[in-house]
Amino acid sequence: MALACTFWAVAQEVEELPPVEASAPEPAVVELPAMEAVTEDLPPVEAAAPAPPDDPGPAVSTAMLSADEGEQTMEAVIVEAARAGSVSSKIESVSRLAQQSVSVISGAELQRRVQGTLGETLAWEPGVTSNYFSPGASRPVIRGFEGFRVRIMRDELSTMDVSDVSPDHGIPVEPLLAEAIEVHRGPSALLYGNAAIGGAVNTLSRVVARELPLERLTGGLDSRYESVSNGWAETGFLSLTQGPFVLQLTGAIRESGDYRIPGRAWTDAYLALENPRVNVPGTGVVPLENPNGRVPNTFHESRNFSGGLSFLPEGPFWAAVSFSRHDSDYGLPYIFPGDATDPFGLYEIGMEQERYDLEMGYDFEDGPVKSIQVRVANSQYDHAERFRGVGFNAAASYDDTVISKDVVEGRVNVFHGGFDDRVDGVIGFHGFVEDFSAGRLVVPPPFPFRVVNTYQTENTGVYALEKLTLGDWQFQWGSRWEEQTILDESLGIFGLPPVAETGSSFSHSLAVTWERNDLWGMKRLAVTGIGSLTERLPTATERYAFWNNAGIGRFLVGGDLDGTPLGLEKSTGIELGLEAEWERVQARVNGFFYDYENFIFLQEQLGFINRAVAYIEREATIQGFEAEVELDLIESAGQALMLTLMTDFVSGQNDTDDEPLPRMPPMRVGGRLEYERGPWTFGAEARHNFAQKRVKPAPRAELPTDAYTLVGLDAAYRLGHGRHDATLMVQVTNLLSEEARLHSSFRKDVAPLPGVGATVSLNWRF
Repeated sequence: MALACTFWAVAQEVEELPPVEASAPEPAVVELPAMEAVTEDLPPVEAAAPAPPDDPGPAVSTAMLSADEGEQTMEAVIVEAARAGSVSSKIESVSRLAQQSVSVISGAELQRRVQGTLGETLAWEPGVTSNYFSPGASRPVIRGFEGFRVRIMRDELSTMDVSDVSPDHGIPVEPLLAEAIEVHRGPSALLYGNAAIGGAVNTLSRVVARELPLERLTGGLDSRYESVSNGWAETGFLSLTQGPFVLQLTGAIRESGDYRIPGRAWTDAYLALENPRVNVPGTGVVPLENPNGRVPNTFHESRNFSGGLSFLPEGPFWAAVSFSRHDSDYGLPYIFPGDATDPFGLYEIGMEQERYDLEMGYDFEDGPVKSIQVRVANSQYDHAERFRGVGFNAAASYDDTVISKDVVEGRVNVFHGGFDDRVDGVIGFHGFVEDFSAGRLVVPPPFPFRVVNTYQTENTGVYALEKLTLGDWQFQWGSRWEEQTILDESLGIFGLPPVAETGSSFSHSLAVTWERNDLWGMKRLAVTGIGSLTERLPTATERYAFWNNAGIGRFLVGGDLDGTPLGLEKSTGIELGLEAEWERVQARVNGFFYDYENFIFLQEQLGFINRAVAYIEREATIQGFEAEVELDLIESAGQALMLTLMTDFVSGQNDTDDEPLPRMPPMRVGGRLEYERGPWTFGAEARHNFAQKRVKPAPRAELPTDAYTLVGLDAAYRLGHGRHDATLMVQVTNLLSEEARLHSSFRKDVAPLPGVGATVSLNWRF
């Protein structure tokens, strides 16, 4: 809070400074509070479509007002203050081209839903859950797909981490510093990579400014406390403007301890199956105590900062450069390794990333090409899985598996139109070079011996997404071609030459939408059908992995190491979507079906390595649906009452072995009731997860998950002073103190979701 007071004082002083110099002749501008406009004493203007509530629109816009023939044409100036934190328009996304609606979470909704990880922030989105490991590691699961099939990005490029290699690896993105988060489902996500079969999550960050603020100094602070883990988070961003240049700084600190739960950490089924125990010298084998009330070793600490410089003139060209750094340390809940004689202790993850970004664009006023945008980034990532002995093993402390990843990635998008705006699309190029190494500890200290697996991956892709509008019909075609080369240099320590694997993949989709307005009492009705043929090349990890994975408590084995290389993953998909809108009701439902020729996934193996999991390929089918209904129950001056209902379902089947695919989320239903009156907002929400009894049997049975219901309450009060805007929010989560376990998590049987807790946050924008 002291930090907030300091920023407040600085902002008050800067308000006395002269206005920012304009680089072009200025129209007459009347200074007003944020979000207000001047249109007094002017002829009436045809109303434009209202902007979304969290998007204040452009900083300065002009409207030409034409009177009857023979009268003088007047120009009215509409002035709107640029609110720090609004969603930037400089990133042109495929979201506007997608046949299925892309979920965009921003503004007050993002402030309410934000958590410590992307997975938990998006876990209440229809069709999206998470693979929750701990407060420090949670990755989105979309339509039952996880890992390599869900593309996680920051500003249209990969997050360049190793969270797709294993679900216990965190994502170097601080959700509190996001402008907005996009969730892409379906074939449009394939433009981000042939691996993005399930979908893609794109975080629009604040590392650079992409709009020129009207004030010399703008920014924001967010301070919050979470009782369930005694956790604090402090984040802030600051923009300094001089002419067309904007210097933007961000920073975040997050600390939390072991979180509370309503009962025991380990399920009875897990105790019966695993019988966790340890061999104590001088005593013998003794059972381990089931933690009660808290999940030990679930602390989370992270630090983020960035600096970016933007060049935003009034002309068509713009550019920005930035540097960002992320450091985090977090613990993993204990999981029995399978042998009572193994060292007894806990694992902690330490990760750090430094990243450099360059983005630029040129916007055309006329012609078929609308915009050309270029993005290039370089990242150096290091990651260590640290073993810390407990009790009689307290002296044992060492880095078990260490991972490093150096990536250079780039993307060029050319957005275009034509034929009287009946054609709209994007053509692009995307590629990356990745150097990856994973070192496994063969002999622990005091005489450590480590073996390192080293790979280099080169991936190049070209793609196109084209939309044609003919009356009530829209046709969309999308394709992406990739070529990939993986160079395995791991056998170099034995004097053997590198192993190279080169392949290509081609994915494409065709979508048709029929849309009509004012039909059968509806404002809008749209029906969409999508067919897709997708191919995905196996990654270096899926092919050649051979190291211990602390997160899943297993030894990871690549699918090529049995002498039979993994093949090209192929699937045929069919989707059907419906969107309907009435005066006060909006409804969306999507159904999907994927048929895989060879679906690659992790399966437990029985062999010479204790507790090993290997990548295998099987014929498989995945099907399901997601639906959401929004109702404006009350909409009058000064107050509003809104009800949102949702449900989703997914089912996966291993057709080769005639058994369920592992870690498939169960069906969910839920809703949120929200009431707004003046500066107050009150909300109540509930979500019921059904039990998951369809589980994979042999060789080691997957344990079922019980049903549970999560209930939450929240209240927010918004206050403003001039151009300052602050929101105080109180939230209560898991009000019923339910024992909740996510079936999509590898550690669901040892790490339930947190119990009842309260969060208090103060959000300030200036």
